Amino acid sequence: MAYNKLQTMRDNIEAIRLAFRLGVAGCGAQTAEEIAVLRKYAGFGGLKCILNDANDLEDAAKWSKSDIELFAPTVELRRIIHDYSKDDKEFARYMDSLKASVLTAFYTDNRIVDAISDALKYSGVEVKSFLEPSAGQGAFIDSFLRNDKYPGAEVLAYEKDLLTGKILSALHPSILTRIEGFEKIERDFNGYFDVAASNVPFGDFAVADPAYAVSKDVAYRQATKTIHNYFFLKALDQVREGGLVAFIASQGVMNAGSPFVRMELVKRADLVAALRLPNNTFSDNAGTDAGSDLIILQKHTGKKALSADEEFFIQSVVDRGTKVPGNKFFQAFPQNVICTDAKVGTDQFGKPAIIYKHEGGVDGIAHDLRTALDESLRLRLNLELYNSNGIKPPTPDPVKPTPTPKVEQDVKPEPPKKKPLAEKIEQRNEPLLKQYQEMKKKHPDAILLFRVGDFYEIFGKDAVEASEILGITLTRRMNGLDNRIELAGFPHHALDTYLPKLVRAGKRVAICEQLEDPKLKRTSKQKVVETVTPNQSSKTEPIPVEPSKPGPTKEIETDGRPDYSDNPDPRLFAYNLFGELEPIQQKNNRRQQMQKPEEKPKAANPATKAKPIKSSGFRKLTDKELEFYGSLNWDDNPPINGFYEAMMSIAHRQMEEMRLEKESQEAAQAAGIAPGETYIEKTEGDFIPGGRARQPKVTAIPIERDMSPRPFSEDIQFFHKNGSMVVADGMVGFLSDVRKTGATFTPLNLKPEQEKRAILYVTLSETYQQLYNYEAETHEPSEHLREHLNYYYDEFVAKYGNLNEKQNVKFIMMDANGRDALALERGENGQFVKADIFDHPVSFAVDEVTSVDTPMEALTASLNKYGEVNLEYMSSLVDMDEDAMVENLEGHIYYNPLVSNYEIKDRFIAGNVVAKAEAVKAWIDREEERIKDFPGYDGIEPFIAMSQDSLKALEEARPRRIEFDELDFNFGERWIPTGIYSAYMSHLYETDIKIAYSSSMDEYSADTSHKNMKIWEEFCVRGYYRVYDGMSLLKHALHNTVPDIKKSIGKDDDGHDIKVPDNEAIQLANTKIDEIRNGFTDWLEAQSPEFKERLVDLYNNKFNCFVRPQYDGSHQTFPDLNMKILGDRYGISSIYQSQKDCIWMLKQNGGGICDHEVGTGKTLIMCIAAHEMKRLGLAHKPMIIGLKANVAEIAMTYQSAYPNARILFADEKSFKAENRVNFFNQIKNNDYDCVIMSHDQFGKIPQSPEMQQQILQAELDTVEENLEVVKRQGHDVSRGMLKGLIKRKENLTAKIATIQYQMEQNKDAVVDFKQMGIDHIFVDESHQFKNLMFNTRHDRVAGLGNSEGSQRALNLLYAIRTIQERTGKDLGATFLSGTTISNSLTELYLLFKYLRPNELERQEIRCFDAWAAIFAKKTTDFEFNVTNNIVQKERFRYFIKVPELAAFYNEITDYRTAEDVGVDRPHKNEILHNIPPTPAQEDFIQKLMEFAKTGDATILGRAPLSETEEKAKMLIATDYARKMALDMRMIDPEYGDDPNNKASHCARMIAEYYRRYDEQKGTQFVFSDLSTYKPGEWNIYSEIKRKLIEDYGIPAHEIRFIQECKTERSRKAVIQAMNDGDVRVLFGSTSMLGTGVNAQRRCVAIHHCDTPWRPSDLTQRDGRGIRAGNEIAKLYADNKVDVIIYAVEKSLDSYKFNLLHCKATFIDQLKSGALGARTIDEGAMDEKNGMNFSEYMAILSGNTDLLEKAKLEKRIAALESERKAHNKGISDSKFRYQTVTHDIANNEAAIGRMKADVARYEAVVRRDQDGNPLNNLTIDSYNQSDEKKMGIHLQKLAIQTDTHGQYQRIGEVYGFPISIISERTLVDGKESVQNRFVVEGNYKYKFNNGFIAMSDTHAACMNFVNALEKIPGIVAQYEERTAKLKADVPQLEAIISKQWGKEDELKQLKSDLAALDRKITAELAPKHDEKDGEELKQSDAQRVEVKDNQTQTANSKESMVAEPRLYYNSRPVFNGLR
Repeated sequence: MAYNKLQTMRDNIEAIRLAFRLGVAGCGAQTAEEIAVLRKYAGFGGLKCILNDANDLEDAAKWSKSDIELFAPTVELRRIIHDYSKDDKEFARYMDSLKASVLTAFYTDNRIVDAISDALKYSGVEVKSFLEPSAGQGAFIDSFLRNDKYPGAEVLAYEKDLLTGKILSALHPSILTRIEGFEKIERDFNGYFDVAASNVPFGDFAVADPAYAVSKDVAYRQATKTIHNYFFLKALDQVREGGLVAFIASQGVMNAGSPFVRMELVKRADLVAALRLPNNTFSDNAGTDAGSDLIILQKHTGKKALSADEEFFIQSVVDRGTKVPGNKFFQAFPQNVICTDAKVGTDQFGKPAIIYKHEGGVDGIAHDLRTALDESLRLRLNLELYNSNGIKPPTPDPVKPTPTPKVEQDVKPEPPKKKPLAEKIEQRNEPLLKQYQEMKKKHPDAILLFRVGDFYEIFGKDAVEASEILGITLTRRMNGLDNRIELAGFPHHALDTYLPKLVRAGKRVAICEQLEDPKLKRTSKQKVVETVTPNQSSKTEPIPVEPSKPGPTKEIETDGRPDYSDNPDPRLFAYNLFGELEPIQQKNNRRQQMQKPEEKPKAANPATKAKPIKSSGFRKLTDKELEFYGSLNWDDNPPINGFYEAMMSIAHRQMEEMRLEKESQEAAQAAGIAPGETYIEKTEGDFIPGGRARQPKVTAIPIERDMSPRPFSEDIQFFHKNGSMVVADGMVGFLSDVRKTGATFTPLNLKPEQEKRAILYVTLSETYQQLYNYEAETHEPSEHLREHLNYYYDEFVAKYGNLNEKQNVKFIMMDANGRDALALERGENGQFVKADIFDHPVSFAVDEVTSVDTPMEALTASLNKYGEVNLEYMSSLVDMDEDAMVENLEGHIYYNPLVSNYEIKDRFIAGNVVAKAEAVKAWIDREEERIKDFPGYDGIEPFIAMSQDSLKALEEARPRRIEFDELDFNFGERWIPTGIYSAYMSHLYETDIKIAYSSSMDEYSADTSHKNMKIWEEFCVRGYYRVYDGMSLLKHALHNTVPDIKKSIGKDDDGHDIKVPDNEAIQLANTKIDEIRNGFTDWLEAQSPEFKERLVDLYNNKFNCFVRPQYDGSHQTFPDLNMKILGDRYGISSIYQSQKDCIWMLKQNGGGICDHEVGTGKTLIMCIAAHEMKRLGLAHKPMIIGLKANVAEIAMTYQSAYPNARILFADEKSFKAENRVNFFNQIKNNDYDCVIMSHDQFGKIPQSPEMQQQILQAELDTVEENLEVVKRQGHDVSRGMLKGLIKRKENLTAKIATIQYQMEQNKDAVVDFKQMGIDHIFVDESHQFKNLMFNTRHDRVAGLGNSEGSQRALNLLYAIRTIQERTGKDLGATFLSGTTISNSLTELYLLFKYLRPNELERQEIRCFDAWAAIFAKKTTDFEFNVTNNIVQKERFRYFIKVPELAAFYNEITDYRTAEDVGVDRPHKNEILHNIPPTPAQEDFIQKLMEFAKTGDATILGRAPLSETEEKAKMLIATDYARKMALDMRMIDPEYGDDPNNKASHCARMIAEYYRRYDEQKGTQFVFSDLSTYKPGEWNIYSEIKRKLIEDYGIPAHEIRFIQECKTERSRKAVIQAMNDGDVRVLFGSTSMLGTGVNAQRRCVAIHHCDTPWRPSDLTQRDGRGIRAGNEIAKLYADNKVDVIIYAVEKSLDSYKFNLLHCKATFIDQLKSGALGARTIDEGAMDEKNGMNFSEYMAILSGNTDLLEKAKLEKRIAALESERKAHNKGISDSKFRYQTVTHDIANNEAAIGRMKADVARYEAVVRRDQDGNPLNNLTIDSYNQSDEKKMGIHLQKLAIQTDTHGQYQRIGEVYGFPISIISERTLVDGKESVQNRFVVEGNYKYKFNNGFIAMSDTHAACMNFVNALEKIPGIVAQYEERTAKLKADVPQLEAIISKQWGKEDELKQLKSDLAALDRKITAELAPKHDEKDGEELKQSDAQRVEVKDNQTQTANSKESMVAEPRLYYNSRPVFNGLR
């Protein structure tokens, strides 16, 4: 009975409805009708339509026509389930379970089950307890229990599917039913059941059974990954000794390549039966054809040897030719294969398999199964063992059944004997050639064409003749060991072209389609399908033929593995266009034809059109199957798995064949064949020549070629696209409207010769596509396809010339795949040669590792292939199981419970090891708590043990603990608890102070209930307008800010005060704030050791927690990397080790920072890392963005490295307005390997509006919080800061409103970044994005950069946050730059803000100020201002906790200099060329200083400043100073030339180098950003060039400006001329000449006319000459390039030069991590020569006081470092001293207690004459004194007692109590109890570790006396240990008491420094302040007396501090003023 979907669906619904109803009633099925309804339930294995939407009537439109009849039942099904569900969650569970069952629910016909149960019963098996682990609706239960076969039998049934479980419970209410997975069965059932029988689920589904997953046995671990194997092993655990396991299972159990599971099965059980069932076993009941086996095992754990058939059972085999897997057992016992027919094809997963069929249907299968099973049970069932009920009899000798001999077919026709099919298939002796010889004997005069996959092959003499006639390539192949045979061939679609040629040449042709092996069929011999004869016909006998149901030869899309079709012959197959094994087509079996006369077609019409009709190699599907599988399609009804996909392909092919046949018959009827035409004659059987001649027709009907567009008749291949050139129906044309399901074919009207060329080209192109794709997908070479590719290429070139010749290129480019075809050639030495793919695979590394020698090599292979530890793969490379592998790799891999897998050391012991250790410990504690009260074995215990080892490794890897004495503490660090600040301030102010911190506002608040004199007087500053008491200064101290104190210097015209900063009051406030901040460290020093320890622990856990492993990427081989093209194009012969290491780091971390110096190969790192992330699945769609000048080169490098990668490169056209949207959609809708574009293009990508709104809103919230804080502080903050915050708030509010509007207006209008699917960004030259916005209160601090940021940086932040939000992790991007920190301190924080937001949050850093509070110290230093004056300036000069800051940076960074990498490049010889100012410059400097002071612009000779310019006065001063330093003519052209100006100095130096290296044509670069070349205007470039020509005679054509190059072509020409030495001097700016110019070959000098502001700019400039490939410097300049920096003294040059070096030094120190101190002085110029920033300032200014100050600071710093080191040593010694004294005290106490026990024992012990102690044992529960009986009693106690972990008294000896304690252990996987005995005194004493002798009663009784006798020995050990400890005490005390001898010197130096600071401050104080005070006094006489006094004594220190007397006397006045 055929499978009826609709009826099955209705039966299922009725059964489910009834089951629910019975469940509500609380009863089972009671009537016969109810039972019948429930038993009709057949699951949903063949009803995939239930996966479709069926919620509303509108959903019906989405259903296919074949399934639409099931729509209403599906709606009804959902409604029933919904109505009976308690809630939506239960409904969802039912539906999920229902959908899951579509893949697994295929039920066994009861006739098959009856055959099994009856055979067992007949053999004498009696069942008392029965287990069904996968019950379904209970078919096995019904069969085993029917007719009361086993009365009283206990049954336990498991069913995981919820609905099926309900039906099972209703059908069998009396049995124990568990609706859960079999893995949930309790351990108590182990060894309980007699029989376990079932049709177990099969597939590669993992099973969650921890006990199996962590088993030491590899078979158990493997079984958890395949459910069918798991069921076998688990069931064997559950049956008793001698019990039976009878399972129908997948053929995968016996065919699997791994033997471990089968070995384990036959080690624990005897093989009773193994029977292979035919594929149509489940066809009627479940609608599926799947191969399966019946395996019966008898548990026998005591067996000593394996039988011969068990040895066969273990061994799986694979046929070399067909790749068909099998089992040796069925080769030895072919009678155990239940079938009547067999052929080679593919299984439901598309893999090669033998397809077994049984013509007798289920009845026939059941009959033959019973017969074979009876025989197997008779031979192998051990009834004695079974009936022993677990008492194991001796193991009998292995049974060695003799294989059944072959029996001829006519001896016993019923039932038919099976031939040893698998054995036959194994035999392989060039079968194709053998069949050729057989066919040739029958058709000696015909040329035989063999259809092999997509080709017709011709052999022997036929091949020689055909190659001459057709002009195709002739070759030879091996035939056996020592013979060769000729071979030729052509593609199947070229048959129409080549067949007429053969016929016209007078040849008779026999076409053999898809040959079969006659050994596999009942038919006697193979037949020729078609013969073609010139000018005659043959007589065709009408033979019954099954109607061919044509369909397109559509290959099946797979998951990348080969997909093998239904090939009946294991020796005949070919590769299809996917590169997959394709079946060779066959004719239908004659027996099947004879049995189905109703399907006989009419005799074939001899007038059939002369065109080959392809015959399908698959079984013809029934009408019902065609209806179901034909309804599947990719658009709206896709297949759910590989099986359905395969059946869909077969159905579509068959339907297409039927359509074509119908069209062919209609055409044959409509037109005749003219005389002399070629016609096809169909025959069955041997060809009989000389048939009746065809009567010629009077007139021939000409058949015109149809040139109209039509549906494409072939299958759509992966390489087909719109515009693809194809061949269809013998015609060449193009495809359009290409979809997965079809396309439109438009023929081309070509001349015959053009058509020949096109057909050959299409064949060549398609062969290349399928070859490349096959090798890329499978990583297996296909020599067969490669051989064909060479044939077609050679033939094409021989006839038409090279592909890339002019006459072919235009034609080939008509094809959409033309560029791919042209790439099959490459140019070498002016000739075209074959690409590498003609010789070997290029899509993968051919030498893939298949075996290694050591576990370490296996680990390397796993990391290279998968990027992680894959134990299964590693075990396959080494002959070692996974446990042994783990043991051998101890220390290299660690188990990480957080990811449930092993990780390599580089990944596991990396990053924040403290947080990771805490998480691992929490996991361990959680699991231990969970299983604490669990009495049995949970299975998690081994994981806990492994995790504890991993935890220990993490703890050991923690960075060296930073001790208290090494730490610098800033007052106001956010991580320090506010309680500590409160305690300190309460101590300092001598009153209770409460300090609180708001993290959202980053704001401290302070309060006190009582203000005292400390607050009001000692820490108080009086300003002109208000008083700043101690609480106000405290808040400033916490935020590290200074109040902006103002004073009045008069009235303006409107009568308002003229307010200016009160510098003296500010200085005094700063002093008191410093006193508060500095006193914090002293207070911490005075705290208790316990307090310090807690604080240090807190710091170390939060900051000193990062471990950066030494990433070693040497194991990587980069499988797809094409080194040949890289070598040819770029000269790259290998990958640097530094590049491999960096790529490995990026893969491990998921991104990071590649901080490699210029010229070290960052571009290749970026390309390889992107491709590797894609290959390993670490990123789905990576993007690379780079500079506009470099991005094309990046794309070219990527394409060279990976020529077959799918790259989307954005050229200029892509981002034009009309193309941009389309380009964005291209990114969104395609799965590119990489998308590459420029920074500017990236900025045009719309960012997610939601993400923009989220980030801007967060920024706005921060601004509003700061604004609120500022308003509360009132006059404490500057007005400028307040205005700045208000402005930022307004800007952000406007931006958010704009975004909100855009979101509302443009919903779904444009693709934004979030929709594109980009999940990793590589940012080349990332320093271009450094200007990211941030908020800070430090508005007066120099060097912080622009807090507003840039839109470019903000866009990148949006994108990175989008990725991070999607992944939930930090990073998500890779920054690549040689100058990651290019200018400002904020850049380091902003790098973290981009890449590590989560980690910053963990450190409680939510804004820049919070970060600076931890890592920076703000100081007031003395620096040059823009006018060269020395002024006080606030700056973050010192950076503290630098090692932790560097570790945080380096954890995600790979930093390499060129020297680290080993780049062969010259060294930099930097020269500072000081130039004295000219008289004009000296004069102008004075004017400039006066202008800066007064703002009077007329001094400079320009108009007075406008109101706007007034605010930008310093900006104007800066600009003038820069221009003046370069040349006075930049100020005013009226200034003349000066022989001593910068231009003259520079020209002289250039000329000097020109002459020195004239012979070598040495070249020089000259940089200036300020005055660049402009035609017709004066500029520094032209001036220097003029001097070089006029004064030094250098030819003008040798001096060029880069600005002259207007095109890329001219730019490249100048660069080439520079390299050739034709251009000797090249001028340019940083932006135009600093990047993308490789003109270094002859460079000897680089001149900087001005100094750039950023260290990165200087690095980029210098990189033009200091890079690899500089030949002249290497050979003639001592491998050095001179870099000359021109600086005019007393100008901005000095300032910029100093600033540049300060920044560069700080950056290099931080990156290198080689820090000699925990504090960095950013002012330091170079630690090596000792000159710091202040010394530079002193030297340039000539101020001796500053020079002296610098020396003092340097000495103080050295002494403080020495003192810190001394204190650290003292601290270590103190800790050691405390530990030793503690141990001594403990030991002495223990010794005293043990000696007391010894004395007590010696006082009562009795001894014999030899001094041996006598036993005085008494047992509480045993009154007899007989030692032997007492010993036996003790032994029983040791075995039987269970105290549940408590000590329990059992007796005493010499007055000492004796106790017993029980402990639980695991032995061989089973839990057991072991008991220990102790003797209790002051301690518990044990002998033999507490275990008593179990074989000697005397020894058992003496155990306790022996324990007491051991005490003196223990005492001696403790005394010895204590003596050693006491010896260390005096030394430790001496170390601790040692004092540092330089404390006085340090104090004196600090005193001197303070005095010097006061002197410098006094000198810098404005000289007119006192005068201002007098003027104020006169003009402000009306003011109150207090203010006058205050003003008159402005310079008095006393007046700046609120005196007590003055305060109390004047309180009312102050209140009024305030």
